[in-house]
Amino acid sequence: MRKFLKQLFKALLLLSLALFALAWLGISRPVPLPAAVSRADSLLISNAQLVDLESGLIAADTQVMVRDGIITAVGPRLDQNTAAQQLDAGGAYLIPGLFDMHVHSLKLSPVLHHPLYIAAGVTAVRDMGGCLGAEDPWLACVDDKRAWNLAADAAAKVTPRYDVVTSLPVDGGAEIPAGFNPALGAADADGARQRAAFDRARGLDFIKPYSSLSRESYLALAQAASANGLYLAGHKPLAVSGLEAVAAGQRSIEHAFLFIWECFPAIDELRQRSSVRAIYNNDMRQRMIAEHSDSLCQSLHAAMASKGTALVPTHTTRKLDAYASDSEFRSDPRLRYIPAPLQQLWLGDADGMSARAGPGGQESYREFYRFGIRQTGIAHAAGVTILAGTDAPDSFVFPGSSLHDELDHLVAAGLSPLEALRAATVEPARFLGLEGKAGSIQVGARADMVLLQENPLDDIRAVRSIESVVLAGAVYDRAALDELLAEVETTAGRWDMWPKFLWQALNSPIMRRQFAD
Repeated sequence: MRKFLKQLFKALLLLSLALFALAWLGISRPVPLPAAVSRADSLLISNAQLVDLESGLIAADTQVMVRDGIITAVGPRLDQNTAAQQLDAGGAYLIPGLFDMHVHSLKLSPVLHHPLYIAAGVTAVRDMGGCLGAEDPWLACVDDKRAWNLAADAAAKVTPRYDVVTSLPVDGGAEIPAGFNPALGAADADGARQRAAFDRARGLDFIKPYSSLSRESYLALAQAASANGLYLAGHKPLAVSGLEAVAAGQRSIEHAFLFIWECFPAIDELRQRSSVRAIYNNDMRQRMIAEHSDSLCQSLHAAMASKGTALVPTHTTRKLDAYASDSEFRSDPRLRYIPAPLQQLWLGDADGMSARAGPGGQESYREFYRFGIRQTGIAHAAGVTILAGTDAPDSFVFPGSSLHDELDHLVAAGLSPLEALRAATVEPARFLGLEGKAGSIQVGARADMVLLQENPLDDIRAVRSIESVVLAGAVYDRAALDELLAEVETTAGRWDMWPKFLWQALNSPIMRRQFAD
């Protein structure tokens, strides 16, 4: 018996060592970056139908000249540059590259997400999260995004542009990992001032407030951000009214909950609660819709339109709430681009959502989802700026292609295809201070463009009919785009995604803090 136990112990020890070695091999095994298409010094696009998103007109037989990644001429008959790379559009429709104004980036985004953005014509993103410190093995940090932005400008890597960066959301302190000053969570006004100075010193562009931030801290954070040359963009804390957030200078408010909650007559009672999760049930959702106050919304619409406060509704995230138990939704063919460990997290999220819905709750979630879409259309008609964003890679929000889904949502809300396209091009450029440089096809703008087989002004679904993407003057034709998609599918299916995801997440101070909660 003793001999058997010794042999069993040796076998288990050898198995443990083998599993450890295999896991370490998976963690350290490199994942090749997709190769960027080389950029010619100059590029001439000819025979394009240029979609002018300012006028809503289409200019047939247009030529566009590009040099060093910048558009240098646009017109019907340009002087031919025989040395330029030639791209005959063959009558395809030419639009500016698209923005996704709400994403989250990981250390693995260059191999898992960036190619999907480019393949979908998304040439710029606004990342709405990040690190608190200088480094994190899971989340992309400030230096990562700045480097990716420079690489995009030089057409050196397959990556969308990151024009601005933010950091870890400010949520009152519970989000601050061990080893960092707890005051950076802005549990009070003094902590809010410390956080604004801290983020300014790290070279951030804006600060993201989150849902649990107190009113006192929020107002102090808004004032301190402005004093440090920053601004607020993100969630509107429950404790703060929409009108207060607009008056405080918050430049964008995220997610389609905004007008449903803020235009509920009993919202002030809810603000007094430390948490509303326990009462956010089927009955409450039905009340919010049934008792919705148009007059409360009209006041908020007018304030947002006057101050230029944008809404980024991310209806795609609310679709998960509505269809968490739907088998077709849960088996989306695009899951082939998502690594197995992330798929499991997504399915777990969907299961949790289904369980929380309770009896009758799934239908109220669906009505909430549909009602939010309608409210976006009403806000747009009232003059509120709408920006297209997805929250990728949140559960069942697919990087790149989910922006096409979001444009569908905007058209369903009542925006015309032209207006929906503007929400992903012209309006983001204006919001980011990039008018004339991005979101349009004109002299002096960066050469980020998408060629479509079909007219997107007739049907917004035409944004899916991509023939080529031009990123900083580098041409990704259909074959190159298909290769990017195939590479992501291969990478997502690698066995070593499991040890990589586990190691990166467990060694991230921020993720450990979230797991602890």
